[in-house]
Amino acid sequence: MTRRFRAGVALGTIAVTGYALLAPSAQAGPSDHPGVEADVSAGLSGHVNLAGAGLIPVTVHGSAAVDVTDIDLDTVAVGDVAAARSESGAVISSVNDVDGDGADDLVVHVDKQQLAAAGELTPETGALRVSASTGDGARVGGAAAVEPEVSLELKFAEDYVVRGGSEATLRSSAGRSLDAVENVLDRHDVSALIPFVEPAQTAALATVTSQAQARSAEPLPDLASWYTALLPAGADVDAVLAELTALPEVVYAYPSPEPAPPPAEPTPDLTPLQGYLRPSDTHNGIDAELVRSDPRVRGAGIRVIDLEYNWNPFHEDLQLDWSSDIGQGRFVRIDTFGDDHGTAVFGEIAAKDNGYGVTGGVPDVDIYGISPVEDLGNGRTSWRPGPALAFVATLRDEAGQPFVRPGDALILEQQTGSPLGGSRYAPLEWIPAVFEANEVLTAMGANVVLTGGNGNTDTDDPMYTLNGIKWFDPAVQHSGAIFAGAGGSGLRANDPARARLSFSNYGQRFDLQAWGQDIYTTGYCNVLCAELGNDHNRAYSRSFSGTSGAGPIVTNAVVAVQSYVTSVGLGPWTTAQINDLLRATGAPQTTNAHQNIGPRPDLRAALRSIEVDAPTTMLTLNQRPDRDGRYTNPTITLTADDSWGSGVDRVMYRIDGTGPWHTYTEPFRFREPGVHTIEYRSNDRNDNTEPTRSITVDNRGRGD
Repeated sequence: MTRRFRAGVALGTIAVTGYALLAPSAQAGPSDHPGVEADVSAGLSGHVNLAGAGLIPVTVHGSAAVDVTDIDLDTVAVGDVAAARSESGAVISSVNDVDGDGADDLVVHVDKQQLAAAGELTPETGALRVSASTGDGARVGGAAAVEPEVSLELKFAEDYVVRGGSEATLRSSAGRSLDAVENVLDRHDVSALIPFVEPAQTAALATVTSQAQARSAEPLPDLASWYTALLPAGADVDAVLAELTALPEVVYAYPSPEPAPPPAEPTPDLTPLQGYLRPSDTHNGIDAELVRSDPRVRGAGIRVIDLEYNWNPFHEDLQLDWSSDIGQGRFVRIDTFGDDHGTAVFGEIAAKDNGYGVTGGVPDVDIYGISPVEDLGNGRTSWRPGPALAFVATLRDEAGQPFVRPGDALILEQQTGSPLGGSRYAPLEWIPAVFEANEVLTAMGANVVLTGGNGNTDTDDPMYTLNGIKWFDPAVQHSGAIFAGAGGSGLRANDPARARLSFSNYGQRFDLQAWGQDIYTTGYCNVLCAELGNDHNRAYSRSFSGTSGAGPIVTNAVVAVQSYVTSVGLGPWTTAQINDLLRATGAPQTTNAHQNIGPRPDLRAALRSIEVDAPTTMLTLNQRPDRDGRYTNPTITLTADDSWGSGVDRVMYRIDGTGPWHTYTEPFRFREPGVHTIEYRSNDRNDNTEPTRSITVDNRGRGD
């Protein structure tokens, strides 16, 4: 095997860093020439994968000559292909300062397969021609430099123990021949193999996987067996996939997935408006407000990691810094989709309990983020959620211990393309590498919550079959992650409370739901913007939505339960234990049970069912003792309180430590003369019994 198969960045290619402006092609007619020429870029770094389906982000960069907010979205096209639209019919777009020059930039998305069918994207394409009109009819356009290629993800059979790094040739550590694989790669001119797990991390991965396997008593996948293969743009994708998958050395081979837009539809105290955290019976929330009254339920000591393109740590209600980014320069935040989405997710979970803005569902957690976009060097970046999760599994803290500990949580705020293409997105676990990474992370003891995606697809549909496996059938396989769907908030007449929202994916694999609309949180600045000075660090939203908004609410419930059971010595619990509890005690889906998204967590009901605190009983007498410290037939009243717990079941008392305990029902007169000890206690519906309390009464016993 020749050295061109060494893992690392692509060899023998010219890196395109993006944001380059190319002149329109010589064949372009007069109508193709823009009135105003704009700087345009495509993809994450100009590289476009010709294999598979998906959307390509295209950015029109604002400038003194181009105000992107004036562009009519309905007129944006790449060649003759219109910008992609969501299920609601709206153009999928966002306006952010992508390049950090102070001017707004417009990001739209275009369907890769439509571009290919129209002849706009071929192996020879050097630029994508973008055109649009402003509201007054002025033409705007430009060309985005692209470098077509073919990118595949593949997994080698684990018994081959295939390894290879930046300067090491591909090899089988088990001493087995890789000649057949090498012949296929040679024949199709593969230019690079990039390992999901860097060679320096394979030992750490082996350690955590072994520990997780012992913990779970289940066999776990080897994430170091995964690679990305880069091929020339003219490669025969069908042929190379067929040849690779026919080999016993290869378990999976498929086109590398494309990045999907964040799954959301586009300082006074706003806490009262956070209905999703309010009581279940009055506000259709998860009842996380009790979190604020009990420090054991606020998430202290638990790490939450969000798989997110970007976020703003400097928001006034987050008070973080860039130490919250655990990507270590390998997985890099990008501005293509802005930072509002991540800021909104962070706010739902961890916004400070400070009397202004919003308050996170578990405000005492330590929250971190990692981008799924990997820096491959030479100006090249690539969307690689599988390697990002493998990186998290191998990450160590300052003490050299695994960064992800039993009881910590991950929320995967990403989605991927489904077999239907376009904006019909699938849950991220449709990517086999992500499924296997989640298997390892949950076995490590992490509680993984996966946003179910905004594709309006049925995950039980036969189209979700891979290698003969019904991919989302929990009876066939299960990663251990919790799938979160989006349900109605109950604030809109057309969307009943806890009914599946039309965009949410659904199926038997879905575990829990939460609000997918009307969510107040940090970011986006669509409420009180002028009053707060249009300050990015004081931006709040009243309409965060999608499974993106639902996932953090479910995560809040998961972390609150974990926080409680750990604090009282019962935990940490596995994801399965917490999921079972929240499903058993949650409020059921209200419509279309055949389109399952699961019940909505009711945190108060869940915690009440496992609460370990006994009630507290108080004894009061209706009179003060006389100067001699004696009473005269006092009336005794017993009251018990179980705070937010399961509720008082029985209040008991007895006299002088003898005889049976009596059930207290109402106040009573104590008439026995002399000195007596009255013992009393209560238990709750969970059979938690408080320690016996007592009072000594010296009773004169005279009169009535």
